[in-house]
Amino acid sequence: MSAGVISYQLCDRMFDCDNCPMDQAMRKRFSAPSARKEEDVTLINHAVPQEIPEKGFYYSRNHWWVHQTGPRQFRLGIEAGLAQALQGIKGIVFPAPQQRVRKGQACVWIVVDGGTVPLEAPLDGVVRTVNYGLTAQPHLLRTQPFEEGWFFELEADEANAVAMELMSAEEAQPRFRSDQTRLLTALTGAMRGKRPSVGLTLNDGGERLESFVDILGPTRYFALIRQHLGGNVKKY
Repeated sequence: MSAGVISYQLCDRMFDCDNCPMDQAMRKRFSAPSARKEEDVTLINHAVPQEIPEKGFYYSRNHWWVHQTGPRQFRLGIEAGLAQALQGIKGIVFPAPQQRVRKGQACVWIVVDGGTVPLEAPLDGVVRTVNYGLTAQPHLLRTQPFEEGWFFELEADEANAVAMELMSAEEAQPRFRSDQTRLLTALTGAMRGKRPSVGLTLNDGGERLESFVDILGPTRYFALIRQHLGGNVKKY
């Protein structure tokens, strides 16, 4: 129960754990931290490194991608690792067309279970087109981050500065892999330390916790995302 594997279990053995078959089975099954089972994939799949597009794409340290579509025209979104980490997406708030955005300032807000996550722009420019299709289908941000999951198109102030300020796919891939590995390590460590005190409970089956957000809580979870995925993701 403390690990979040089961929600409720009523003891019928007068707390004689040494002779409890359930206790023995649980200890045997979960005694080796490195032996991850199939059901654990739902908790950590967002941290699995994924390949990122190369031709015409640039990347920021805080996990945005920028795809050049014209001399000063760029389409912007976030890469798959960060998109997968934003679990429980309920909605997306975009900047308005013709609005100026500044590098390092929040320009997109992701509404998730337990809060709102603002994302900071990777470059300066004026918003020209917004992908309002994500409003109706926010899941596309996670399932198709490089295709249908883009946020908006931007006219950059200085097109030449984009290549100078951002990373190529070759530069970004190892950084993103390192970030995702560090995030998984931090989440796993936080899970081991998450041992809430549970008392007598009802034997009604309960409800299994399916994500890091459920187990750690939104505040702790997004603090770790902010720390390990580029340092520029904040939670309001």
